Amino acid sequence: MDTIESAQRRLIQCLPRIDETEFVSLDDALGRYLARAVQSQHDVPPCAVSLFDGYALVAPTPRAQVLMVAGITYAGDAPQSLPSSDVAWRIFTGAALPMGSNAVIAQESVTIQADGAIVLNETISVGAGVRRQGADTQIGQCVLSAGTRLDAAHLGLLASVGIATVEVVRLPRVALFSTGDELVAPGNALLPGKIFNANHALLRAAMVRLSIDVLDLGVLPDEPKAIKEALLRGAAQADLVLTSGGVSVGDADLVRQVVAEIGGIDTWRVFLKPGKPLAFGRIGTTPFIGLPGNPVSTFVTFFLFVRPALRHMVGADPDIDRPALRLSLAQPWAGGDRPEFVRVKRTRSIAGYAELLVFSDQNSGLLSSIAWADGVALIPADCALAAGDFVDYFPFEGWYL
Repeated sequence: MDTIESAQRRLIQCLPRIDETEFVSLDDALGRYLARAVQSQHDVPPCAVSLFDGYALVAPTPRAQVLMVAGITYAGDAPQSLPSSDVAWRIFTGAALPMGSNAVIAQESVTIQADGAIVLNETISVGAGVRRQGADTQIGQCVLSAGTRLDAAHLGLLASVGIATVEVVRLPRVALFSTGDELVAPGNALLPGKIFNANHALLRAAMVRLSIDVLDLGVLPDEPKAIKEALLRGAAQADLVLTSGGVSVGDADLVRQVVAEIGGIDTWRVFLKPGKPLAFGRIGTTPFIGLPGNPVSTFVTFFLFVRPALRHMVGADPDIDRPALRLSLAQPWAGGDRPEFVRVKRTRSIAGYAELLVFSDQNSGLLSSIAWADGVALIPADCALAAGDFVDYFPFEGWYL
């Protein structure tokens, strides 16, 4: 069987990059992937400014020096000029330093005399209280690299250097559908022998969180003609076709059979629990990924394999080498015959340290365990861990980035 890392890299190598781009405003850029690196066209700040309310002056200055105040500058005012080196200038936070000055003393560090002059209550060195020109970013500096998924901090940075629109990779389009005569859409009557379709809602929501354009093909019956039509439609309109279930080797696994008929398919056995089988293939030139059908297996394999594949397709780092957090278990836990991602929740020990509480039942059909958990811990195969032993912890919040 493949290791997790080997299967991730094999899958990534099989997928093409999306080379179509578009320009969007910052208001519409949240969650999008940069197509090209962005260079700053301005120094930020554009000139030296004061770090706080106080008085600009020429340093070095000794304690107890008396200086007359020659003028005042507020944030947003054009820079002024210090008339001589033996005067101070009233200045406020973020205001441009008067030309000729090189330091700022805080207003709390002076005494104001009756004639308006100030007495310095501390010595001031060159550069004190000053945010220099270009301290944040400088003209020509690369502020964000290609492949960056834009979040709030990135958008703030782009705005700070005067950029209003950015070139981003076209949103990946993923055709998603479920098959199974047993599946019922939530909201409908649950007849005997039927189950509600949870995986479809799970996968669709996960892809929306990851800024994926979902082509929702709904639920299909176990009927080869309907499955074939949906697969061909999805392949014609999307960058990737994604399903869960129906791709094993059983007689009822029709998705696998139809994909093999109209394209090509392979099943990789991954040394992993939950989610050992992973199907990959092509319908024409469009890649196909089939995930296992149990809900927890679907959830885990989506984030372990589909997420890095989609990041690769938009030119981003697949992010499969992100270091895990190391946290201790709150209870003993025995590993099985394969490495296992167990559902856990961070809690606080009696000593005040973070530790991991393991959900009591790790059955891969229990979606309630995923809703309860805030991450998974990787338990090595064939090991017996005691309470307090450290394991690799992967918080779910990191999987949605």
